[in-house]
Amino acid sequence: MRTFIAIEIPAEAKSALTAMQNELRRAGADVTWTNPDNIHLTLKFLGEIDKKLISEVEKVCLETSAEVPAFTMGIKGIGVFPNARHPRVLWVGLSGEIEILERLQEHLDERLTSIGFDSEEKDFQPHLTVGRIRSNKNLHELLARSEVYTLPPHSFVVREIVIMKSDLDPAGVSYSQLARAKMKDQND
Repeated sequence: MRTFIAIEIPAEAKSALTAMQNELRRAGADVTWTNPDNIHLTLKFLGEIDKKLISEVEKVCLETSAEVPAFTMGIKGIGVFPNARHPRVLWVGLSGEIEILERLQEHLDERLTSIGFDSEEKDFQPHLTVGRIRSNKNLHELLARSEVYTLPPHSFVVREIVIMKSDLDPAGVSYSQLARAKMKDQND
């Protein structure tokens, strides 16, 4: 099954992202927009794995998250990957306790490597994918709108990480939770 480890985004932040997508749609660009229900922060893409490995992955997630206290994140700014000359992915950035997020991701990656997963080759760049650009049609207008759009501030507390399964079907992609791992209790 196709799996990944993520942080889910609360409904209020998804609502702000939906409003932003609706405004950017007006550019008429050739973009496949991410379904707001599917917007999440990927910590580690695991790919196709055997169902038997899920319990080992869950153990790694539980151990790692138990060492990290809940932390605050916020949505901030719009950008593109790999660059503005050849954009392919439209994303929203994150603010807040980024150092804690990066440490969480790094420790997850290290522990998953110890059970046979490949280590991340690229540096972790926390972002929320909100669209995939398919062609240059009205691209200039899309980029111009994204540069002037101001996302309203939305912060949220990250209290858990989630192992997700990704299913592809003719209607698109859908995600379902396989397991959750709560962050360390603030009172510990």
